[in-house]
Amino acid sequence: MVVRWFGVRALVLSLLLVSGTASAEPVLLRMASLAPEGTAWAREMKAFSRDIEVSTHGAVRLKWYLGGIAGDEFAVLERIRKGQLDGEAGALLCEKLAPSLSATRAAGLFQSREESRMVYGHLRQRIDQEMAHAGFVNLGLGTFGPILVFSREPVRTLSDLRNAKIWQWDKDALWRKIEDDLGMHGVSLPVEEAARAYEDHRTDGFLAMPGAALAFQWSTQARYFMDLKLGMLPACNVISQRVFDTLPVEHQQAVRTAAAKLAARFEDVGASQDEALMSGLLVKQGLTAVTVSESFRTEFLEAARHAREKIDPALVPPDLMSQVLSWLADYRAERVSGKRR
Repeated sequence: MVVRWFGVRALVLSLLLVSGTASAEPVLLRMASLAPEGTAWAREMKAFSRDIEVSTHGAVRLKWYLGGIAGDEFAVLERIRKGQLDGEAGALLCEKLAPSLSATRAAGLFQSREESRMVYGHLRQRIDQEMAHAGFVNLGLGTFGPILVFSREPVRTLSDLRNAKIWQWDKDALWRKIEDDLGMHGVSLPVEEAARAYEDHRTDGFLAMPGAALAFQWSTQARYFMDLKLGMLPACNVISQRVFDTLPVEHQQAVRTAAAKLAARFEDVGASQDEALMSGLLVKQGLTAVTVSESFRTEFLEAARHAREKIDPALVPPDLMSQVLSWLADYRAERVSGKRR
């Protein structure tokens, strides 16, 4: 009888445990981004969600609020801090949470995605620490691509660039300062007002990455674009440390693994999209590519160098800027040396 009673008790306990596990509600992570629905960025974010759901057997799920419906990047950060959202993928939020990234955003600094990835790699530990100090986990870091000029009239000289009224993101305080130092006349407005401002002739063009020009349909409005890389915009994917810490260790690892896949896909898709747009798709949309002369390129890079020297040390520490320039010099020297062999 005693043996039978213990056997029944064990069976009841096991059934209760199974029942409790089966009825456990999945964890829902609420993420936000300005990326519009239907874009390559949005598709990759949704693939990230599927990877997490599959690897955790449905225990962790993601819900994305896309197209800025949760607010701009800084508004979303505040909503995360209030517990209304859990994470975000974007651009300017990266620099907000990791101030060291400001040293990567100087005008004319990077001339390729490879250069930006190299510097981000050197800074990764520092960036992770800064984000952790701000209460966030850095799930991935990359680049949205080069910032180009899309315009109503061709921009062929530094004088043309300085005289044009070019839209730029109003939340980007650092680039507003950089434009001033370059002698440009930027018009700072929210992303959602950029198209209307161009239509109303309040602006003459857009400062945008090729992917952003496509995503927000600015490439259907502008008439010209020039392949002069004014700067690079970082991209990151973050989640609240408070929320991340509530996940079991195995689910944390699943999120990190899926995030690493997202970061790799994001870079590959971004590079492929830039190449396709710059090598023909933008022209097929009706834009004309403006050839950048060597004299214009040289003059811009010299103006960019002077602008870097004027950056407020409170925004970009001089020693960090020097370190970034040193890494770039070494990287470029190695590339040149490799080509000569």
